Amino acid sequence: MTEINVDANFHTIAGTSVVERNDARYQEYRRKWSEWPKNFSTGDFPLHLDIEATNVCNLRCPFCATTHNKYKGGFMKEEIWKKILDEAGKNELYSLKFTYRGEPMLHKDLVRMVAYAKDAGVMDVYFNTNATKLDEDAVRKLIDAGLDRISISFEGYEKELYEKYRVGAQFEQVVGNIERLKAIKEELGVEKPLVRIQTVRVPELLGKEKNYADFWSARADEVGFLDMKDEEGNPDHRGRIYPWACPQLWQRMTITWEGTILPCVHDIYEWMSFGNIQEITIREAWNSAREAGYREVHRRGKAHEIPACDRCPLRENEVRKLLRKRV
Repeated sequence: MTEINVDANFHTIAGTSVVERNDARYQEYRRKWSEWPKNFSTGDFPLHLDIEATNVCNLRCPFCATTHNKYKGGFMKEEIWKKILDEAGKNELYSLKFTYRGEPMLHKDLVRMVAYAKDAGVMDVYFNTNATKLDEDAVRKLIDAGLDRISISFEGYEKELYEKYRVGAQFEQVVGNIERLKAIKEELGVEKPLVRIQTVRVPELLGKEKNYADFWSARADEVGFLDMKDEEGNPDHRGRIYPWACPQLWQRMTITWEGTILPCVHDIYEWMSFGNIQEITIREAWNSAREAGYREVHRRGKAHEIPACDRCPLRENEVRKLLRKRV
């Protein structure tokens, strides 16, 4: 039977992980997050939802799928996000992230979405951001809305490297936004949102993880890095037959800004769509025969037989790491 490595793509290098908490319900959530994929078992509803507030981004990072692929751009309508969050609340969803392919802070209703999710009873509400729009007004409103945590993507700790990869952003401005976030939390005496600063492990940062951690540790609760993934596709590993299975099929689902339900955060072409949230519920998609079929293919270690999974940058990266261990 194929073994699953949960959360293999993220590495904490400083601070305390923002997913380590003492309350019982959160620990229950993280236990299921680990055990469901390892045991190839699920409950009746996803543990987590990735909700795409928008697929529009104001930057053009060279390693990002949004830069290399031409999508129809748009912003999630209120009727869609309310329908999603109402179902999430009824099913006691543990966690959600308002991010998929774009910059969520470009959505004019993001604060309302966060507040609605918290009112619905979702325990862990967060999003990823490039922090270019994280001004004082936004910070104060997000704190009032009940945002639990925020993951800020920031390559490196020096202006030249950062602006090489975060094309369109200004180093000083974004560092200032992050420092202001910390200052406002201290002013208000609040713990949340917990702050994770993360970088894609670009070649220039290899061997400099300590420098990165030293720069950011005073500004964040957690500092970490993500393994570099080839979002353009790597033909050297595409289709490589190797017994690998993705944990996401047992943990989460993704919903695009248009309401399309997907099984994971890497089906960027929407090849594995279950339909639209206006036509099928999240619960129905999660428990569908198609989703069960995808899980069975992965359980047998045959992920490469699914076209979208064969092209998946996460799979390519993880298979590459496994192959290196065999050499």
